[in-house]
Amino acid sequence: MSRINDLKICTKAYGRMGLRIFPCKPKDKVPATAHGCRDATADPGQIAAWWDGTYLYNVGIATGGGLVVLDVDVNHSAGKYGDETLAELEREHGPIPDTWICLTGGGGVHYYFRCDDPALTVGTGFAPGLDYRGAGGYVVAPPSLHQSGGEYVWEAAHTPSNSPLAPLPEWLHTLMLEGRKTAPEPRRETPAGRIPPGGRNDALFRLACSLRSKGLGETSIIAALLAENRERCDPPLPDGEVKKIAQSAGKYPPGSTGDGHSLNWDGSPAGEPPKKARPLSVISAPDLQKANLPPVRFLVEGILPDGTGLLTAASKIGKSWMVLDMGLCIASGVPFLGHETAPCGVLYLALEDSLHRLQSRMNKVLGGKAAPPLFYFTTEAPKLDGGLLETLDGHLKQHPDTKLIIIDTLQKVRGLALTRESGYAQDYREMETIKAFMDKRGVSVLFVHHTRKMKDDDDPFNMISGTNGIMGAADTIWMITKARRADEEAVLHITGRDVEQSDTVIRFDKESWTWKPMGGVDWLAEQRARLAYDGSPIVRTIKKLLEQSPGRRWDGTAKELMEAGKYIARTYLAVNTHKLGHEIKALEKPLFEFDGIVHATSKVSGNGGKKHSFYYQDLGQFEDLEGDQEELPMDFKEEEDG
Repeated sequence: MSRINDLKICTKAYGRMGLRIFPCKPKDKVPATAHGCRDATADPGQIAAWWDGTYLYNVGIATGGGLVVLDVDVNHSAGKYGDETLAELEREHGPIPDTWICLTGGGGVHYYFRCDDPALTVGTGFAPGLDYRGAGGYVVAPPSLHQSGGEYVWEAAHTPSNSPLAPLPEWLHTLMLEGRKTAPEPRRETPAGRIPPGGRNDALFRLACSLRSKGLGETSIIAALLAENRERCDPPLPDGEVKKIAQSAGKYPPGSTGDGHSLNWDGSPAGEPPKKARPLSVISAPDLQKANLPPVRFLVEGILPDGTGLLTAASKIGKSWMVLDMGLCIASGVPFLGHETAPCGVLYLALEDSLHRLQSRMNKVLGGKAAPPLFYFTTEAPKLDGGLLETLDGHLKQHPDTKLIIIDTLQKVRGLALTRESGYAQDYREMETIKAFMDKRGVSVLFVHHTRKMKDDDDPFNMISGTNGIMGAADTIWMITKARRADEEAVLHITGRDVEQSDTVIRFDKESWTWKPMGGVDWLAEQRARLAYDGSPIVRTIKKLLEQSPGRRWDGTAKELMEAGKYIARTYLAVNTHKLGHEIKALEKPLFEFDGIVHATSKVSGNGGKKHSFYYQDLGQFEDLEGDQEELPMDFKEEEDG
């Protein structure tokens, strides 16, 4: 039922946008109409008739008439993956603009552009791995299903609803018309030990097969291939292509190279002696005990050590204000939240902000002080599978003083899940990939992340959005929680491998625009208890009666106390005397602790009721209560009125 609804909603939306669509056979690219894409229409009545729920037709979008689609293929038969060709073209001509991007069910990518040139019809293989669809052509669109079972989806940040349809770049337009292949790169010498163009895909593929033969899963193979690619390939392949190589190797039986040959456990051809295994690097317990290891280095003393950190909180709580203040403090070498900092360069990826907003916030936090020169901002960055690490590596080479990178938010740099990859595997792989990159360069990273809406009073860290793979890959986790969103105070929970677990009450100071530490959670509980005590109309009534009574002592029934409350506190102290008795019982301890007021009860002769006595502690040292005393304090029982 949900798939039928998805098709109805999407096709109706396409028609409203003016896109000409038509049905294709379920899980296929073959048109289901008599004249194929020539039957395409934006008419809502015809669209509703096609997708009435009788058949789960795929959705075809007719191109031409102002619409051109670049098809980036993952078929390696042309000798090169389409995304590798596109990456080379972008290095030569500049990046293609943001536009609609569809991830096809077969692993390819469709880039949609605006172009009115009727000369652009259908171009197959105009460059290695690249096709285009213009006049007389069509593409399959979300939420269609590929014959493999994969779904066509819009990339989250580049859908028709949140991204404009960009014009076709002039250089790409010219290349499509010419139909020429990309010019080969000039030959150059490759340093010893490096893998030159032409051998990179094969070398990585054989490595992937070798690792598969040893029982490694896809996630581990991808991590290994990414590292090998960065270290040995000259130049490195795009991360997306490396992942596809790993996925391709996964299609073959363990120990196979995919070309009919087999491998030994170490990746050498079958029939040849296996290479000698590399021995483990071990250290004995006595040697480790005596080793002079350097102490853990802290960016913020006691609460933020070097490594991978995670700051999580609900939306609009103040996470970005906190990391901005932290980054400024570290870059300036001044205390943060009362803790000393280790001065160093800080790069802040504020991916949900604009420079205008960042300037305004920074000036509020600095309060007239000069901005630290070692603090760097950016409001845009590629995804993890789109060149994030290469971009960060370029910054680190240009600014080697940078030792902390703040990524606000984690979701903004996440890539796509791999084929058959679970949520946990994707979370852990992405976190570990960035962590390995940072650790190798001696740089720390702090991710800003969101929490789930559901609360967990037993363990607030269970509220982290995503699977446990995110928390498991982090060295240090910070979480900000509030009992109610309107509360001024919040609690900063900190846990990690190299920090003591702590819970600190913090408050956002709107004069300095920074978070301020207030004390431990016990302090907050005491403060709230005292506020509730001081605001209690029962307490105000009792204290006023004692102030007006001779000897600072008052005796009376619950009914008399109720009457006094109407005039002193100007309210009813409780709905009845029975309820008031329970309220007084709950106040016995705070009355004594906060004001030294003792409460006792005694029987009233004649009617079986109770009399309440309140007096200051110092009087109790010299006087006894009159009447029939009972053990103090005692449970109050309902008295009869009259």
